[in-house]
Amino acid sequence: MSEVLRVSLDAAKMFPEAARRVKVLEQLQRSWATVVGPRLARHSYPYNLGVDELCVAVRNATAESMLRNSAGTVARKIAERFGYVFAEPFKLTIGEKIPVPKKQPVKKAVVPEVAVDEEKVRQYMQGAPDTLPEDINYALSHLRAYLEARFG
Repeated sequence: MSEVLRVSLDAAKMFPEAARRVKVLEQLQRSWATVVGPRLARHSYPYNLGVDELCVAVRNATAESMLRNSAGTVARKIAERFGYVFAEPFKLTIGEKIPVPKKQPVKKAVVPEVAVDEEKVRQYMQGAPDTLPEDINYALSHLRAYLEARFG
């Protein structure tokens, strides 16, 4: 009788340190503004976490300069908040550039003109309660006639 060898292919069990880095990176991405401040967080984003390195994408040269100047503080805050201590020497790598979003032109809604049958409006107005004010009754009846003409 042969024995069956069972192997666990759970990545977290096979590579626990890498799995831990992934979790820390996810937490860091969610709370990046608490590490670098809200203004700098709008112009930068951490995208990779290594044993001795943090890779950050930036939107402009100002954000890059500010991050480089505060690299030690960033590493210290990551250690304090997430319990992740980088191997020495710590490297802050400024990698990808975050594209500046282009403003999309606002599309105007195209609403087809629909002729509202005033006779239908009057019919709907007659079916309304007497306590309903005249102007509201007309508006609601007109809307009902419009919707019926538009959508059937």
